Amino acid sequence: MSLKEKNKAKEKGSPTREKKNTRKITRWLREKPIRWIAILVLLIVAGIYGINWIRSRDSANSNYQTYEVNRSNLVAIVGATGIVEANQTVDLSWETTGRVASIYKNVNDPVVEGDILAELEENTLPQNVILAQADLVAAKRELEELLNSKTETADAYLAYLKAEQDLNTAEDDRDQWNYKNANWERVNAARAEYIQADNLFIEAQDKFNACRDLSDDDLDKIAAKERLDETRLKRDKALRNLNYILGKAYSRQVAEDFADYDLALAKLQDARREWERVKDGPNADDIRAAKARVAAAEVTASLGWLEAPFFGTVTKAYPKVGDQVSPGTKGFRIDDLSALFVKVDITEVDINRVAVGQRADLFFDAVSGKTYSGEVTEVAKVGVDLGQGVEFEVKLKILDPDANVRPGMTAAVNIIVNEIKDVLVVPNRAIRMFEGKRYIHLLSEGELKEVEIGIGASSDTFSEIISGDIEIGSIVVLNPPVFLQSNSGPPAFVR
Repeated sequence: MSLKEKNKAKEKGSPTREKKNTRKITRWLREKPIRWIAILVLLIVAGIYGINWIRSRDSANSNYQTYEVNRSNLVAIVGATGIVEANQTVDLSWETTGRVASIYKNVNDPVVEGDILAELEENTLPQNVILAQADLVAAKRELEELLNSKTETADAYLAYLKAEQDLNTAEDDRDQWNYKNANWERVNAARAEYIQADNLFIEAQDKFNACRDLSDDDLDKIAAKERLDETRLKRDKALRNLNYILGKAYSRQVAEDFADYDLALAKLQDARREWERVKDGPNADDIRAAKARVAAAEVTASLGWLEAPFFGTVTKAYPKVGDQVSPGTKGFRIDDLSALFVKVDITEVDINRVAVGQRADLFFDAVSGKTYSGEVTEVAKVGVDLGQGVEFEVKLKILDPDANVRPGMTAAVNIIVNEIKDVLVVPNRAIRMFEGKRYIHLLSEGELKEVEIGIGASSDTFSEIISGDIEIGSIVVLNPPVFLQSNSGPPAFVR
């Protein structure tokens, strides 16, 4: 028999090692039955421990508040509250005394600019108001004549021609005294010098006459006499010089003819200015003055009634026929309801996020279940310190108002300052910050995992995820336990 055959026979005739070990264990257990019981107890304890551990883990996980990561639109808003206002509002009050005679408009009546709302009895008005009505008629007539009549232009031209003729006559009368045909500039200079010297002499004479009755050794009288003599010498010298230039004594007749020439020249200049002013039609300044007189009379005369200053709706009407009114008595309120606005105050922290043209959602307690649209139309450049911080006024137009929205209502406003579409987002409450880095905790197969993330845009409730080991469907824990932290990672709930 070969060695190979012997080995095969040996293998067939002898048990394997595994069988031998099994037999040993069985024999060991049979020798002492208590050993069976011990093993069974160990298996039961291990099973109970495993079941409790699984239950404990599941119970802990069930206490977590979670959010399944997905893609969504992110809208960042700035919220505020404000009061609805009409496009334009005015409160009209009486500005004089009197008794209400007629009422032409009531609440909810539409009005246009110039509509008379109510009127006082004329015989109960103050005298100046009644007279203003007559002044108004005269002022309107004057304005109409100014605009349409040609009489003023013709009169101005006629006066201009007559002034030229009068000047020519006065010039001939003056020129006859210039015997030497001296240069007129020289003559006029000498005459002006004489007139000035003569005026000084007259002043000195008046002062001397005032102290004539004083004694001759009085200092004031002596000084006045010296001044009188000095001015007389200068006057006489100027007169001699003028006479020499003219070649004729400057007598009273000569002086009158020179004065008549001066007056005729001045009148001609006035007539020329007037003609220049009206030759092309009514003067603009005259028209403005005439219109101002009309306006002044209208203001006083209109105190007897109240009229609408713009297009709108009567929203309040106080007077009744027969009421006695005085300055300050309430009359009417008019609102232009063609457009409605909301004014809100935005804190300095948020104001730089708000800009003209941004859309907004508006909510009203009086209109449940409906959202209105608005648009920012004005953003204040200057803030107001209200004691608890600086706030800036922002005005929004309601784009889709209806009959349910009325001036005076309170509006909650959410201004949309940023909006991005289809981005990965997580709730802000899930984000923790530590040493300038942001983290979230993911729940995967019953285990929590700490993940560093980067965020982009944020709203009040959600933030955009721009980096980090996170994907659609990841389960984010909103309330991770405080003890869940590693030596190198951030502690939970640190913001």
